[in-house]
Amino acid sequence: MQVEVIPLMSPSPGTSRQLNVFRFGGSLPGPTIYLQAGLHADEWPGLLVLQHLLEQLEAIERRQELCGTVIVVPYANPVGMSQNLFGYVTGRFDMTGTGNFNRNYLDPYPEIKRLIEGKLTDNKIQNQHLIRAAFVEAVREWRVDDEVGFLKKTLLALSTEADVVLDLHCDDRTEAHLYGVKHQADECVALAACLGFSYVFLEDLEGIVAFDGAHLQFWHRLQLDYPEKPIGLPVFAVTLEYRGQIDVEDSLAQSDASRLLAYLRSLGVYKPDTNLETELVAGGLAPEAVRVSPLEAVDTVKASAAGLVVFSRALGSFVKAGERFAEIVQIDHPAPNRRIAVNAIADGYIVGLSHRRLVRPGDQIAKIAGATALPHRQLGNLLQL
Repeated sequence: MQVEVIPLMSPSPGTSRQLNVFRFGGSLPGPTIYLQAGLHADEWPGLLVLQHLLEQLEAIERRQELCGTVIVVPYANPVGMSQNLFGYVTGRFDMTGTGNFNRNYLDPYPEIKRLIEGKLTDNKIQNQHLIRAAFVEAVREWRVDDEVGFLKKTLLALSTEADVVLDLHCDDRTEAHLYGVKHQADECVALAACLGFSYVFLEDLEGIVAFDGAHLQFWHRLQLDYPEKPIGLPVFAVTLEYRGQIDVEDSLAQSDASRLLAYLRSLGVYKPDTNLETELVAGGLAPEAVRVSPLEAVDTVKASAAGLVVFSRALGSFVKAGERFAEIVQIDHPAPNRRIAVNAIADGYIVGLSHRRLVRPGDQIAKIAGATALPHRQLGNLLQL
């Protein structure tokens, strides 16, 4: 195990922050896997999952069972973690004004296209090596001017050579689920089944993308630009949503880390003793048990009025279109206990419920995952997830 400490740009006199990066393997051939947690710094379950995974990886490396390379960034956003406002960590958006920590990464496509112009061949492997080298160069030359930009560049640089990128997040109060792209639907279902995640949400590679999509979008665009050349999509990148914000428990994290390890085994990253196999895959699902929804079929239900929200259906419940699953109690109404019904607009599963109970108009209070695209789920809405 190698541990690298990377100092970040100082935001103010007398202040410093750093990233810790753990590297395993590298002596035997195999894939390169990159994992990080806490990019949204107020999302904590993944932080504990990676602590348990680090212990397991260290033991595996000691037994010389590791193939390839595993790179782990156990906390990806010390900037966001420092944003403590009156006792609350506000780690989703940068308070200096640069926006969502999981958006606005470098678009390397123009530079990559410039670097590879006229050099592509009819050999897919050669083309992929060429494009990967151009990606590394584009990130190296990315000019950043502030602390958050430096952080994003550092994270992207650490993951440019990865074959698999796993970005660990969580939601408000949700079922475990996974965000991937439609081009990699089969791989997403296989991963979700291995991890025991019941839901997969799939999106297109268009518009503004998150950290995972920054590793995929340029490949997609190059495929469109050079249809006559074999390019492929050699990188698999997803966002893993480890339930809700308060689900930080050793029992959960240990199981989650073991299932991550089982997934790494399926990729050929290590070859464990057969005695470990049963333990590592415990808690997984059959692929057919994973429910897949296009992202445009996931309704983010918002409050229509101010008041107290109360839910009548539990997380994971199936609801029909028009079915009431919550109410907003109008506590300022002159008549007592007046309520506004909150109904599902389409059939689907309740995958998320807000832990906030006092809501304002426009606050997101639930997510319902269906199978059919919803008319109001346009690209601008999808970016808010």
